[in-house]
Amino acid sequence: MVIWSLQREKRLRKFVYMISGTGTSKSYFLLIVMAFLVGSCEKNEIKTDLPLRTVIVYMIADNNLDYFSVQDINEMERGFNTSFDGNLIVYVDRGEGATPSHPIVYEIAHDTTETIASEITFVYKEQNSANEIVMSNVLSDIVTQYPAQSYGLVLWSHGTAWYPEGTNIDVSNETTVKRLPLTKSFGKDKTNELNISKLKNVFPVHFDFLIFDACYMGSIEVVYALKDQVDYIVSSPTVVLSAGYPYAAITGLLFDPEIDYKKLAIDFFESYNSLSDALQSATVSVIQTAKLPDLAKRVADIMNDTNSLKKANFSNIQQYTANQGGFLFDLEDFISQSSSNSKLIDRFKSTLSEVIVYKIATQKIVDNLEINRFSGLSMGITANDKYYDFYKTLDWYKDSDYYNYFDKFYFSK
Repeated sequence: MVIWSLQREKRLRKFVYMISGTGTSKSYFLLIVMAFLVGSCEKNEIKTDLPLRTVIVYMIADNNLDYFSVQDINEMERGFNTSFDGNLIVYVDRGEGATPSHPIVYEIAHDTTETIASEITFVYKEQNSANEIVMSNVLSDIVTQYPAQSYGLVLWSHGTAWYPEGTNIDVSNETTVKRLPLTKSFGKDKTNELNISKLKNVFPVHFDFLIFDACYMGSIEVVYALKDQVDYIVSSPTVVLSAGYPYAAITGLLFDPEIDYKKLAIDFFESYNSLSDALQSATVSVIQTAKLPDLAKRVADIMNDTNSLKKANFSNIQQYTANQGGFLFDLEDFISQSSSNSKLIDRFKSTLSEVIVYKIATQKIVDNLEINRFSGLSMGITANDKYYDFYKTLDWYKDSDYYNYFDKFYFSK
């Protein structure tokens, strides 16, 4: 629950101070205050000269990424300019011991120091930011306070693609790769996590774009679940290093009337490709969600041609987790090897090329995983029934008729 909008409180206090010493009767004073509040609402409702865009950054940093949240907010301040037609609003829930550790909202202003100088406009009590009701309420609060002609969203935190809470696919926890840089994915507040099946219900408005500053969220299951809430999704099917996106460079792009998503992706990619060793690590793709239902139909065609289905050899398909744990595989690579019907495969590839506006990848991820084939999206093909019951709840599983593959090769009764 939001404690108060500090901007609104300042305006009300100023108004009360102006009229409280005039000798007005108490009842008349209350009527004036009520009229002020009602009048403010009416003005907001009929306002036509709204800014072009409000961009919301939702940062769940109540975990081991707390330090990087401060770095990224400072980058946003360096990249923001008062000439932008809109507002950049950051909700951040920092780690225990931070000042403050409870969630707050910044209205980003330009600043070049290493101290966050932006104004705090909302203050919240300590809450689970990875809860779908909390997240929905926060986004609604911000949209109400900062109405615009259009909206963009950045999701920043820990999580694991479509997998249910408690699944560990993060390479940074593997004993053999502890020397590697810290990575991140979406939706973890302490030990609490947000499943994709819940995330799809938190959006109070339709968003022009969604950027996942997060690991593994370039998953067909994830983007398909969100296809009705957002037009374009920028994400990675592999890890995203803890430094995240180069906000000083890309912030201006987010406020262009027509966003150059290709340039946004290239700026992210080059910020890592210019580095060396394990730090030269990045994959990114731009997904046009309007084309995703067509892609589901193409896959359904393949899955319904059961006589042509082939059992995939996992060892021959491009994996996207550096621990080679069989959690995430390249979408095109898997589908292409799952059927002998070349006509249907070609139709699938053609539609996929319309879904993926742009894609690019370094040759290796965290100096451990080689990227030989890169379609821009991952897909789950696990034969582990530990996750199968959850997978069956996903929209992609249902609409792509993926059950035919599992029925034929794994779990038929």
